[in-house]
Amino acid sequence: MDKFGYAALHYLTLLAFLFSSWGYGHFLLRRFTRPPLPSIPASESTVSDGPFLHAYSAMVGIGMSICFLQWLAIAGQFRHAPVLGIVVAGALMGAVQLRALGPLAWPSWGKRWRAASWPLRGAGLIIALLLLPTLIAPLCPPLAWDEVMYHLPHAQQWVLHGKLTVNAWLRYPWFPYNIDVLFAGGMLMQDDVMPHMLNALMGWLATFLVYQTGKRHGGAGLACLATIIFLVLTRWDYDSAMIDLGVTAFMFAGCLGFVRWMEQPRQLGWLASAAFLFGVAVGAKYQSLTVLLPLAVALLLRTRKPGAWLVVSFSLLLPCIYWYVRNYLMTGDPFAPVGGKLFGFTDWNPGDYAGQFIDLKMHADWPHFVLWPALLAPLVPGLRQLPVARAAMMLSAYAMVVWYLTSHYARYLMPYFPILALLAAAVWRWLFMAGLEKIGGLARSPAPVRIANIQRRAAATLAVLTLLALLPNVANKWAGNWALIAPTMAAREAILERKITGYPVLAYLRQHPMRQTYQFGLEDALYYAPLQTSGDHFGPGRYRDFATLTPAALAAALRERGNDSMLVHATRWPGITTQAGFDQSFALVYQDGPVALYRIL
Repeated sequence: MDKFGYAALHYLTLLAFLFSSWGYGHFLLRRFTRPPLPSIPASESTVSDGPFLHAYSAMVGIGMSICFLQWLAIAGQFRHAPVLGIVVAGALMGAVQLRALGPLAWPSWGKRWRAASWPLRGAGLIIALLLLPTLIAPLCPPLAWDEVMYHLPHAQQWVLHGKLTVNAWLRYPWFPYNIDVLFAGGMLMQDDVMPHMLNALMGWLATFLVYQTGKRHGGAGLACLATIIFLVLTRWDYDSAMIDLGVTAFMFAGCLGFVRWMEQPRQLGWLASAAFLFGVAVGAKYQSLTVLLPLAVALLLRTRKPGAWLVVSFSLLLPCIYWYVRNYLMTGDPFAPVGGKLFGFTDWNPGDYAGQFIDLKMHADWPHFVLWPALLAPLVPGLRQLPVARAAMMLSAYAMVVWYLTSHYARYLMPYFPILALLAAAVWRWLFMAGLEKIGGLARSPAPVRIANIQRRAAATLAVLTLLALLPNVANKWAGNWALIAPTMAAREAILERKITGYPVLAYLRQHPMRQTYQFGLEDALYYAPLQTSGDHFGPGRYRDFATLTPAALAAALRERGNDSMLVHATRWPGITTQAGFDQSFALVYQDGPVALYRIL
């Protein structure tokens, strides 16, 4: 199979999943929103709102698919046939919904292009240019640090066992893993590239929702600018099985559903779906818990009806309650391991806890400068008059304060990037227009027509310059992503040998298996190591418990754990193999560069 066929096969699988998810979501929303979701033909306003509703339905459906997969895994039925049944059932529901919609009546791309102004055409080309590399990036093998360290190894264990397991030798065995369960479903149905495709799908849906939201509240110009900002912030996250894009999509979709309920308070379907989407995010990452306080306050200000609160509570807990109850019952800490100081530690200890936060401080940074104008949003008169913009400002301020006081790590702010991008776009546009009006006012004839012409020409010029600046970068990124597509096993092995630390040694160990291996410094390659290869900075196999031991004591401690072999990255851990007497306790089996495999004597 060539690269084009390989890409087509994965996109066909992704399209089937998307259609299945849309079928679930659209079916549910049609029955719990009154009046139901629009059918075609419809009024012009309804048609313009249709793309948002379809994307929102897809997000709800993906959340439902995650719930179904989670329940299958809890029941020990995480097998190919039941998972395929989930996709097929959603696709059948989608076919019924599609037939009810009738023929689509949206304007053609050609008509939209001819009707658009030159600045909007330029902005559209910039968006297309930024999106182009994201279409190829997901097709590479798993290479990113976190995905090969614990995201995919956990998913791999669930696929192998056909159920959810607590994998204590991997990092973060007690985290909530909603999105990782979805990744496991993709691995079960096809291969380990499908988690990349699913991650990218949620990123594309989030991008589309940013555009639709900007268009609804500020016009096409604001929509394009906000979309460009969001893509600039997230375009490097499409080549891995990380969960941040997914959490961002669910959080933002939940906010949009809540806004729709505020506009139509009698339709509890919007409120229930918003709470459900928040619940999916809360069941995917602990940081998502921060949204519960502003959600509760906003709901309390709008209604005190027990029925509404019951709907929110049930919808919120449905996709996430399992993870927190499991943790409480098995460890006493519903937020294990980060709640250890309050509830007591299980596999972590106070040193692990302190080390985790030291690591966060080492990675502390600030968001991209393009977001910072969002702080000036309260100064824009037009924004202050919009209730939804005022709500966005308050939520953004809350998110920034919580982020600053906790992690101060820009990636942990990503769930709020869509809202910040929309506010930043509004402020950038306001500053741009104000500056051009000032320039026009200095001219001899500051007529409104003259100022409008200056604004259009300046925007078109800026779009052209941006396109010219982006082209080389996008071309290089496209070429790099294309080179990483591996349609054959030989091509995949060649890529992994170049990109994965110590891969030749790991391949040798898989071909000549030993009972159980401990590793120093290869946590960024664990997915490609034999099953149950342990060793990490945190948890019961923590490095610091072994690194200072003498060779004889180290060998004895590892044998007591059940290990019969050891992997060492000599550059990262130079003191392990250079101690006197090391050869008396360990025998070299295989070495490639700084990575070596030893048998414990």
